[in-house]
Amino acid sequence: MKVDENDKVKEEIIKASGVVFERYGYLRVSMQDISNECKKGRSTLYHYFKNKEEVLDAVCYKLFSHCVEESVASISKRRSFSANMESFNSIKIKNLREVVLKYKLVIDDLKQDPSLLILKSRAFAEDEVAAVKQMIRWGIENKDIAELSEEDTQFLAETLSAAFKSFEQEIMIFGRFPQFETKIAWLSQMLHKGLM
Repeated sequence: MKVDENDKVKEEIIKASGVVFERYGYLRVSMQDISNECKKGRSTLYHYFKNKEEVLDAVCYKLFSHCVEESVASISKRRSFSANMESFNSIKIKNLREVVLKYKLVIDDLKQDPSLLILKSRAFAEDEVAAVKQMIRWGIENKDIAELSEEDTQFLAETLSAAFKSFEQEIMIFGRFPQFETKIAWLSQMLHKGLM
């Protein structure tokens, strides 16, 4: 098979798996269910994925990467640090909320072991830290926030990313902060003032 054919087959498996996980959750789904949905033999599935968890990881990767890409697309050098932080996190949480609603059965299954849910979302920590670091650098360049060393910039990016990740988990896993947009705006403005 050509490389692009392999990618096409893998993408078909991931898409069909998303449908099956949405319909049945994670625990009740078997590789046979996925095989039936994508109309591929089980040997084809096992060629691409070792097990059901790897399939779920691929589905999560696709869903979360979309969330992060849209969030990154919302930031701009022309905007203030607080506006960028607010936009980035609001869009990410809004998209994650949609994913949680769509895959409620999967989330309920993963809540039995919350570390699994946290590990699925951690796959994008580096991308999120890089985006926050970019927002900090733009803030410094625009004299929107005080000058920081590279070490402090990295530390602040990692800390802010971890703090907002905890906030996301409270919303996604425990259903807290139904009016999260106003909370994100308030947090972003508070952070901005503290960095001036």
